[in-house]
Amino acid sequence: MYNILIGCYGHETNTSTPDITELFRFGGEENIIDPDGTRLYNRGFYDVLKKRDDVRIIPSVAAWACPYGKVDAKADEYISSKLLEAIKNAGKLDGILLSLHGAMVTTASEDGEGDLLEKVRNAIGNDIPIGVMVDLHANITEKMIKNASWIINYDTYPHIDAFERAAECAEIMLDTLDGRINPVMAHVKLPLLPEFIPTTKGAGLQLANAMFEIEKMPSVISASISYGFFCADIYESGAAVIVIADNDRALAEKNAAMLAEKMWDLRHELKRNFTSIDEALDCIEAEPDLYPVILADCCDNPGGGATGDATHILHRLTARNVKHAVVAFIYDPETVAAAEKTGIGNVGEFCIGSKIFPEITGAPLKTKAYVKAISDGHFDTGREAAVIMGDGNLNTSKNWPPVSSQHGKVAALDLDGVIVLVASTQAQTWNDYAIRSCGIMPENQTVIAVKSTVHFRHCFEKYAAKIYEIWSPGLSEQLVSKANLTRTRRPIYPLDEM
Repeated sequence: MYNILIGCYGHETNTSTPDITELFRFGGEENIIDPDGTRLYNRGFYDVLKKRDDVRIIPSVAAWACPYGKVDAKADEYISSKLLEAIKNAGKLDGILLSLHGAMVTTASEDGEGDLLEKVRNAIGNDIPIGVMVDLHANITEKMIKNASWIINYDTYPHIDAFERAAECAEIMLDTLDGRINPVMAHVKLPLLPEFIPTTKGAGLQLANAMFEIEKMPSVISASISYGFFCADIYESGAAVIVIADNDRALAEKNAAMLAEKMWDLRHELKRNFTSIDEALDCIEAEPDLYPVILADCCDNPGGGATGDATHILHRLTARNVKHAVVAFIYDPETVAAAEKTGIGNVGEFCIGSKIFPEITGAPLKTKAYVKAISDGHFDTGREAAVIMGDGNLNTSKNWPPVSSQHGKVAALDLDGVIVLVASTQAQTWNDYAIRSCGIMPENQTVIAVKSTVHFRHCFEKYAAKIYEIWSPGLSEQLVSKANLTRTRRPIYPLDEM
């Protein structure tokens, strides 16, 4: 019988965000324990391990918070202690599987995951394998490499393969314990800070294809590219590649070096180009038959540690009298509450957005608005979206995919042609389900502004006529040159010409 402990603990830290990520953002003390091993990314491990009669799954923690400022050291200590407590109470262990982010910074340490893995390794000794899955934007550190038996990254951005990578990590564990393989890991850290590029096109796709070709080689178990997360301003920030081979360190090192060289050769293409708000709106006005057009509000992406309440695009849409436009979403629980009080079908006075850091995210928009809808934003299997429209009818469609919105309660406010969806929960725009839950068909709109950098593409790209990636002031900086980095090691591209 194999005794395998599984755990999930993640945070992508934006060190430029002044606020601290406290324990409540991980769900609080009562919600970080995973009683059966099926919460969050633990499920990817669980689904593989449960197929074996000779495996005892030992659950531990499932703690994940939306990207934001540095993690409170007390919160980190609490979550880490619960993981270590589960390890201590497990008795004999044969392996540990952990899903981490890889870019966590606490108020006490630059290397949250490295510190955690060091504690776990010290607790179990050197003979028990620790398999780790991390985000594609992990900052791989020496301490992480030293204490993990193997590390694999998500392959995709948008991140649509996390559960598949967790399953892969679990399969490596079982093959290792069965004696079929002996994983050895090689990694190369590059002096490179890539910007946030998708893996579906351009240099990102070229690198993904090169990685997949390496994985086809005999005796190669896995290959990964970590793009790093430059918004976590730490010494070891930046790109890395990892290759895992079966009992062949030379093979792993050779292919890691080859993949690293490929990434370095493409370094000039790992940068983004952006459009200003008004440039994009000029183009939209010039091509009225081209719709819907997506404006990606990249710098206010909560998925990168921003507040999600910036009003720069909203102000320009209303000032230019754009019609059939949707802003999805603006985080503002106060305005959601005010909309509920005003009531669906009524007009009220609202002060929308920019309540956290208005000196960066723009002034709140003070305006009259018609309350079009209020929705819980949820689409769960076997039930209809709970959204009551202004005409009193339940708006439903059983053809929408079963999914739960991350935006909490959503109020749709109509500002004479611009509908702003105000959300009670901070989250990036992953998909269009909460838009639809408010009775709005996104494919029929002229403009849809989304709070996302790349993840929105997996949903909206299917019907978008055009996409403009917008740069405007926000806490999720998209350009390395504007990020005011002080801790990152130097020299490093593109901060230094190399």
